[in-house]
Amino acid sequence: MKDILDLPAERDLPPGRAVRMRAELMTSIRRPRRRRAVRLGIATVATAAAVVAGVATVPRGDEVRHLAMGSGELSPTLHRAVEKCLEWNGQMERIPLSMNDVAVAAEQDDRGLALFITDTGYFTCEVTMRPGEEISGGATGARVWPQRAWLPGPVQRLLLMSTEADGGDVGVTGRVSARVQRLVLEHGDGQSTTARLADGVFGLLTDHAEVTRDAELVSYDTTGVEIDRRLLFRPSDEFDNCYVDSAGTLVYGKPGDCRPAEPWGR
Repeated sequence: MKDILDLPAERDLPPGRAVRMRAELMTSIRRPRRRRAVRLGIATVATAAAVVAGVATVPRGDEVRHLAMGSGELSPTLHRAVEKCLEWNGQMERIPLSMNDVAVAAEQDDRGLALFITDTGYFTCEVTMRPGEEISGGATGARVWPQRAWLPGPVQRLLLMSTEADGGDVGVTGRVSARVQRLVLEHGDGQSTTARLADGVFGLLTDHAEVTRDAELVSYDTTGVEIDRRLLFRPSDEFDNCYVDSAGTLVYGKPGDCRPAEPWGR
């Protein structure tokens, strides 16, 4: 019997269950927060979400919003959240990690998110540090990430949080191929937010903007030509289409009329 905090090996799952688990994670995890709801999705190897709690408390502070592309840009509060992620990862012995493995991290009010990427796997963690309350949160990841070297097209969304089921204020992180030089979230109401790109990953936080259910991630190449457009609030593209690598090996989706996967150079 597996411990409830252990990640299920994909080989132990019935046929098709891995894909369904990924889709469920992308669409069903919602958590309450002060005047917010957060949706967190993972668009990679099937895993299980685990919730852990600590005993430390944090003092009351003002609302904060911060996006860090790597460990060198962490704010003091986000640094504490990342340290808690590393502590939980060590307790659960999920994947060897250090602060240097932070690819992108973000905080909104009293909640922090971090995505760690290593040479073989990934780990992501959510930490809630509400004033006067115990630190709590959730984590998920995979020691082995078979699709690490390839993307389903030029963009892959990994994490999404939103204040409403299909809109509101959002935070998004993910990966991009070398072709993408600019990535923009079109809110669906004429407004837009430009993502930050660094070392093949991206992150964006809308600033109290009302993103609609028609919001799209749009990517551009070095000449400014649009190369990809996909809806934000839907399961990631690898669930709707299949992708093969340069050798014709299936990387994402089911066999069929597949598109070329794009290499990830991080």
